[in-house]
Amino acid sequence: MCFDGPAIMHPAVRKSISCGRHAFALLGKHACRRASPMLSPATAWHPPGSRLKAGRPPGSVVARRGVMAVALWACLAAVLSGCAWRGPSIAAAGDRVLASYGEKGAPGAVQPRTGSGAAATATADAAARAARPLPKSPGPLAGFVDPLTKRGDRVPITLEGCLRRALANNLGVQIARYGPPIARAAVREAEAMFDPTWFLNNALGRMKQEAGSFLAGADTLIARQWDFATGLEGLLPTGGTWQVAQDWTHLRTSSTFFQPNPQYDADLMVSLSHPLLRGAGRDVTRSPIVLARLDHSISVADFKIRLMDAVLGVEQTYWDLVVAETQVQAIDEALRAAEENLRIARRRFEEGKDKRVVVSLAEAAATSRQADLVSARLRLVQTSDRLKRLINDPELPLAEPAVLAAAELPVAEPAPVVLPMLQAAVAAAIENRPEIQQAESRLAQAGVNEHVARNQKLPQLDLAASYNLSGLSADADRAVNKQFETRWFDWSVRLDLSVPIGNRARAAAHERSRLTESQAVRTREDVRQQVLLDVSDAVRNLAAAEEAVRARRAARQAAEQVVRDEEAFVSAGAALLKDLLDAQRDLADAKVREMEAMAAYMVGLAALERAQGTLLEFNDIRVVDDRSGPEAIMGGP
Repeated sequence: MCFDGPAIMHPAVRKSISCGRHAFALLGKHACRRASPMLSPATAWHPPGSRLKAGRPPGSVVARRGVMAVALWACLAAVLSGCAWRGPSIAAAGDRVLASYGEKGAPGAVQPRTGSGAAATATADAAARAARPLPKSPGPLAGFVDPLTKRGDRVPITLEGCLRRALANNLGVQIARYGPPIARAAVREAEAMFDPTWFLNNALGRMKQEAGSFLAGADTLIARQWDFATGLEGLLPTGGTWQVAQDWTHLRTSSTFFQPNPQYDADLMVSLSHPLLRGAGRDVTRSPIVLARLDHSISVADFKIRLMDAVLGVEQTYWDLVVAETQVQAIDEALRAAEENLRIARRRFEEGKDKRVVVSLAEAAATSRQADLVSARLRLVQTSDRLKRLINDPELPLAEPAVLAAAELPVAEPAPVVLPMLQAAVAAAIENRPEIQQAESRLAQAGVNEHVARNQKLPQLDLAASYNLSGLSADADRAVNKQFETRWFDWSVRLDLSVPIGNRARAAAHERSRLTESQAVRTREDVRQQVLLDVSDAVRNLAAAEEAVRARRAARQAAEQVVRDEEAFVSAGAALLKDLLDAQRDLADAKVREMEAMAAYMVGLAALERAQGTLLEFNDIRVVDDRSGPEAIMGGP
């Protein structure tokens, strides 16, 4: 039975563990003095503050008993310790949460990041953030001194810290990272079709049969033959096949007509077979390589899509966390105000200045605020868990009760959005969106398949040619030498033609590939239209969010003024407590709505960059593709 941390340990268990450890320390001190026959009093281990009694030589029996006692208590302490704790404390994890990336714990306003395209126009005067290199895996969390973190209940974290951890640990990104190496291996596999093949053939046989003619040269024919051949063969880029082979044959027979006997026959053979119609040409032969390379480009684009989606998801969830924290804070302030109003209402009721209904209204308001606070805290914890799920930091597992706390706030004054930025955003999206690059690659694949299918409709016409140098002798070396004298040779040229009757299968395959290419053209246009819609929606949403921030800020300021006025009226006895309670509730809602609008503006900036396909550059993230897979690096040159 194991627990995840001391926060969930029963007090009785904790007390028993403490007593057990204390007893183990005392017994260990006593046993180590008695169970160390191999150590001198000067070199033996002594617990701090202990004294070694002189004049008592430790006996073997006593030593064995001491060792057994130490072992028993060590087992008991290990069991109890295992029940109490498994891993570092949550508070220690909180202390280490951001130090490896140099993050700051104090919340502060975040300046808009310098981006490209439309977002760069909207945030041209923003300060550029400092770039830090992304480690291959997040380092240990150490050095953060926030007091809440020390208690282990909250872990402050910046948006940049979330992005760095997500790049290194997000499961969706890690899964997509396998795609390019797999596709690159497929490219190497396709390119291997031109690798030559070495072959070796070795055969040994014996024949014994009755002669059926006096021309056989013997009444009983007995022959022993050994054939040995080796050489190279391969595929030409134009579709032909070639072979170079050396063949040796040793023959011994009982026939008197074979001279010399035994004999060695050496043959050096060169052959070539090449298609002239179906299967001819570099485009057809190299089509598997072209298709594999296009698959690799598609997998790289898919990795960028997954990466941008992960970055956008982290940003959206981070600002949702900011909104959830603001809601908890606003409702908590409203609850304290409601409790203060309840205290005043009860005092005035006891003094006979107010009716009982006023106390009931104050009690209802305080109870309602308590229920709202419970819901707000639940939303905060759930949002924190969603952010943990996205960044997937091993130092911040979902099972830990620590809650992430946003260490950044949205921009105080959003930059105005101008209409001309729509055209610039559309142009950037057409150039940078990986979805369009994927559609282009799939269209190219469909074109390659259509070209190959059209070639396969042609008849099969092959040209075959061979040339052979021979040497025959009773000596093996002499036979090999004679074949290079070029006095004995043979050659042949052959044309092979085959025409399928009807050819319906290949015609249907070509029709299917042609329709698939047409479908890919329409798919590319559909993707382009969707990209244009995404950019248009992102620009308009950003403009609406910018206006909403100003409107919500004005509404919050007005709600604050209403609360101040109602408090003054209630103090003067010129207003009802119900009006003050309503004003305080409206102020809490206005604070939350203002933060929601500010968060929506920050998400709108990221969504616009995502629609343009420049979200990675916007966050200073580079994708470096190597043999082990693409790496997402944040910051650096």
